[in-house]
Amino acid sequence: MAAPTTQKPKPLVCFSFAAYAKALIDHLKSSGIAVFDGLSDAEFTSIEATFGFSFPPDLRPILQEGLPLAPGFPNWRSSSPQQLQILLKLPTLGLLKQVSQRKFWCESWGGADQPDDINEALALAKRFLDKAPVLVPIYRNFYIPSEPNVAGNPVFYVNGGDVRLVSFDVTGFFQEAEFLNISRTSRIKAPAWAATSARRIDFWTDVAARGDSRWWSGDDLGSCLEEMFWRLRNGGWKEEEVREMMMMDGRDERKCVGPGVAKHVRVLSLVLLRAGWTREDVVYSLGLQDEIENGLIEGKS
Repeated sequence: MAAPTTQKPKPLVCFSFAAYAKALIDHLKSSGIAVFDGLSDAEFTSIEATFGFSFPPDLRPILQEGLPLAPGFPNWRSSSPQQLQILLKLPTLGLLKQVSQRKFWCESWGGADQPDDINEALALAKRFLDKAPVLVPIYRNFYIPSEPNVAGNPVFYVNGGDVRLVSFDVTGFFQEAEFLNISRTSRIKAPAWAATSARRIDFWTDVAARGDSRWWSGDDLGSCLEEMFWRLRNGGWKEEEVREMMMMDGRDERKCVGPGVAKHVRVLSLVLLRAGWTREDVVYSLGLQDEIENGLIEGKS
């Protein structure tokens, strides 16, 4: 009798960093984003030596494949050293400004209470911030830590004292298309090696955990709408487009909306839907999954 043949298992598909980088850059180009020749090894070496950090190994192949130069992207090739230094220091400078205004303080810096002397508080905060991993700008206020120098670091949004975790890694960040006004239906597929949880990053993870992801909560609908306005503007929308979405061109919906978080959510959801978001996107962005699952909000509302 012939020996039974055993079928060899099919090899697992391996998505390399280079393959993903090429697919992403091609996707950005097809979406109308200006992309120039990628950085050379010599350019990487020069940048890292000048500013004292290393590009994460999953961001480096992207910039090596192509250098996006649409508004909001850092120009690692042509910006002056002073401009790049400001970009790299902006997250910590923003936090130091919050410290100077007594709006931000960490217990790990020396107690729950900030020192009464502002200069003393700033010196103490700066000493600790200088030890925090350098945040490498990806786009506008979105950064990826340079340490640890391994693939899979999370992406943070940092704007003054507003520090939030936005994605588990760089692939998750580029999956979200709305930050570039790219159609959400054309988002690029995440590779097999994409992170499925957020790695802990010294200092930044703890600061992000302090913030309330539900920035819309509260009793002041006016401030919520103001926050929504600036978030859309910072996301690349023109002022007239935002005002049209929010119906701020002579008509004020706030007069017919009573107090209460539920009504706040209703108005903010309407704004996002007018901006072209799907119902699922609105539910995810406003963090309403638990409320729907628990029956607090009707799923088809």
